[in-house]
Amino acid sequence: MIETPAAPQLSPEEEEQLHQTIEMFEVITQANPQDTQSMEILKEAYAKLGKETESLTVCRRLADTYMALAQYASALIEYESILQKQPDNAEVIAALGEVEQRLQQLQTDAQSGGENINLDFRSAVLDTGNLIATKQTQSVQLRGPAISGDHKVLAEKLAAADDGQKTLMKFLVQHRLVSEDIAMQALHLVRRRNAERAAVNPAASLIDEIVTRGAVDQEQLLSGILDRVKFGYIPLDCYDVDRQVVKMLPESITLGRLFVPFDVVSRTMMVALANPFDSVGKDAVQQLVDYHIQWHLASPASIIKLLQSSYR
Repeated sequence: MIETPAAPQLSPEEEEQLHQTIEMFEVITQANPQDTQSMEILKEAYAKLGKETESLTVCRRLADTYMALAQYASALIEYESILQKQPDNAEVIAALGEVEQRLQQLQTDAQSGGENINLDFRSAVLDTGNLIATKQTQSVQLRGPAISGDHKVLAEKLAAADDGQKTLMKFLVQHRLVSEDIAMQALHLVRRRNAERAAVNPAASLIDEIVTRGAVDQEQLLSGILDRVKFGYIPLDCYDVDRQVVKMLPESITLGRLFVPFDVVSRTMMVALANPFDSVGKDAVQQLVDYHIQWHLASPASIIKLLQSSYR
């Protein structure tokens, strides 16, 4: 019989943070039942708290989801991990046999058809609304040489690069979330403010400016974006964020692009952003940190508030 290792001793602060993570990601996975990355985080959080039953339950959900998504290699790993703890689980044994048959069929098809089928399904970018940094996406370049650890060079590159505000503006107008006149005026003002922004101050946000003008309610605007881009939402005001986590990214990204890391679980960093269309900023984050990245939309005001408290 395999002995279960004792859960590591956690500080009260670490336990509280894990409980918050569980509470948040239970909601996320209920709303997005195929969000495998969130289930991975949830499984890990339960395990760290020593809640083996809950961790195995999530592991089973994860395995079944991978199976439904035809990500058989990942499903195989999860089913095998369950059997290490529950070797007599007949349902899992049967599911494992089916997975092995599917994998064998794929390999047979590949050999007969001369196709090169990639069975490393964990390396794919999941189409769940959250863009996950992988080895492939981490290789993206920032319109030139790869970003180095020199934060001054990074700041200069980001300052000269597209910030995605115009793309966001077009998106809002196209989906009739705000009128073109209001959006254009807000974009012009935000660009001027950001051009004059001191490096120690947070950047101006198009969403904030539109809301300030009274053109649309913030909740309505954010809901309209979330309905279409399928990002997860994080209410940062309700989340206890460690300042040191925030500072894992340089100020040119946090203050300059309104990106803020708010938690790290296992090998995943969760990052809140104000503009889901800032592809240059996302590429920069993916190159700078050795973590999987999970993106969440947050209100610009809550991001700015967190940054101001973290850098005070």
